[in-house]
Amino acid sequence: MMKRWLVGVVVALAVTGCASSPRKTLLERTGSYVVYDLPAQQVMDAAEAELGARGYSMLPSTDPLFLHTPWKVRGNHDVFTAWSRRYIEGRVRPDGRFVLRAYKVDANVHARTQLLPGFASSGAVTPEEKPNTTPTEVLATEPVLGRYSTRPVIRRDLELEWAILERLNPDFAGRVKEQVDVYLAQGPSQRTP
Repeated sequence: MMKRWLVGVVVALAVTGCASSPRKTLLERTGSYVVYDLPAQQVMDAAEAELGARGYSMLPSTDPLFLHTPWKVRGNHDVFTAWSRRYIEGRVRPDGRFVLRAYKVDANVHARTQLLPGFASSGAVTPEEKPNTTPTEVLATEPVLGRYSTRPVIRRDLELEWAILERLNPDFAGRVKEQVDVYLAQGPSQRTP
């Protein structure tokens, strides 16, 4: 019974695409090690264009090598919302080359709910201590994470870094794809350590 359940979960993950393919993983890992021999502003412009293509707008920044977006919200505020934002930072290396790192911040907010009124207490309470029993503003510029919400999670966004590489140098990205395909076509026994 347990074996059948496990096989069902694996098949479901493979069908829905939740499991990352080895090809995608190899491409993204390769893109994470790229050092650009291009002007920093050209790389940052490509990063901004890729974020724009994904529906993100930019927040102002005093650092030309730092991009960040406002929160993008998906979902129904009465049931569940997924909040996401992106950060991209660039650094000029001592040898003059340029590295780019992309990060994503995700937060999930479950159903907008009002706190339930508490029981009347015997002690006097000030208006500031009174439980919140009336509607408040539901949506702000930052997600309000209640007791049952997950905390924001920040992760390196390797998929975005690969997309920026493809945008900047499609020829190189194509050659990497060819090499990854050759590598994956070989069986594990044919690969040299």
